[in-house]
Amino acid sequence: MTNKTICQICGEGRLEELIDKNTVEYKKHTTELNSYYSVCDSCGCEQASAAQMRQNKRAMLAFKKEVDGLLTGEEIRKIRMILGITQHEAATIFGGGSVAFSKYENNDVIQSASMDKLLRVANEVPEVFHVLAKKVGLERIKLNVKN
Repeated sequence: MTNKTICQICGEGRLEELIDKNTVEYKKHTTELNSYYSVCDSCGCEQASAAQMRQNKRAMLAFKKEVDGLLTGEEIRKIRMILGITQHEAATIFGGGSVAFSKYENNDVIQSASMDKLLRVANEVPEVFHVLAKKVGLERIKLNVKN
């Protein structure tokens, strides 16, 4: 049996976590996303925890990235892994701040179109990646790509 959280609204009931489908629209594109929330078994109040709201936001941002033709968080992570660099090294090489790549990869924020293009070019043209890495003192980085 799972430990259910006490309702913050009525203070008596227990919250049951649920997942429903929610139809969303962005730039005339429509899709169904999972919607995470909880319902109190006493007062019936629907509410979302911080973690549930974060899941909902991440799903929506991933959808927006897809519609806008930007790399998804998973695609950014794959490129970073192919390049053989950590999130911190990626931020040093490409910019965006110390935790930028964690946020990009988790779909917490949408990367700029410029950042998206830079990542694509660095992935497609290894020489570009090496020049960028060298400029910030990370010339030791070797690609994990088999040519």
